[in-house]
Amino acid sequence: MTETYPPRRSPARIAVIVIAVVVLVIGVCLAIGGGVLLLVFGSGGSLKSGEHDVTTPTAAIVTDTAQITDTGRLTRALGSPSVSVHATGGNSSGLFIGIGPAADVDRYLTGVAIEQARNFNLDPFALDAVRRDGTALAFPPATQPFWVASGATDVTWQITDGDYRAVVMNADGTPGVDSRLSVNLNLPGLFGYALGFLIGGLVLVVAAIVALAMGRPRSRAPEPTTPTPPPQY
Repeated sequence: MTETYPPRRSPARIAVIVIAVVVLVIGVCLAIGGGVLLLVFGSGGSLKSGEHDVTTPTAAIVTDTAQITDTGRLTRALGSPSVSVHATGGNSSGLFIGIGPAADVDRYLTGVAIEQARNFNLDPFALDAVRRDGTALAFPPATQPFWVASGATDVTWQITDGDYRAVVMNADGTPGVDSRLSVNLNLPGLFGYALGFLIGGLVLVVAAIVALAMGRPRSRAPEPTTPTPPPQY
């Protein structure tokens, strides 16, 4: 019966195993991150809220102030980011969707009863709004010159630096808004990054597994020994 000894791990082999484990962890994280981005944004790089009912007895639904900075850096990395809004509903005058500088929107709606969104999420869709009472009547929103993007049913805005609010109103500015809308955040260059993360992560995982398999120590056979001669008398 051949006796075997426990495998011997050299310092170099231990270093290979440690590096392979680190690479494996990084690869798994990259692959999971890329997969999640592809699942959420899809091949078009768009995060979609789906259609949801948004109503208020007041004159407008107004988002909280979005403070946007460094869009130039984001554009260089992911392409020109944009927000698309599609809405249906409104009263007999129709519906109005508008995005404008926060200060101008605030002046326009001074003293007007509105619902102001404190929290707004796309996925999953959530709109947490608080009512602000008022007695003033709003002028028809389309008569205001400050909107950076506006329309009746479909609005797309190329995101730029600044402080902005979005509103949904009846086209004549009267209270009682009943609408159904969807919002998309578009990052056209995200698909390439997500796919790169996924593929790169999988490559690192495979490479780490191969390195671990090759670095696995083998059992070693006993070293030959020289027989001890019998004692002589």
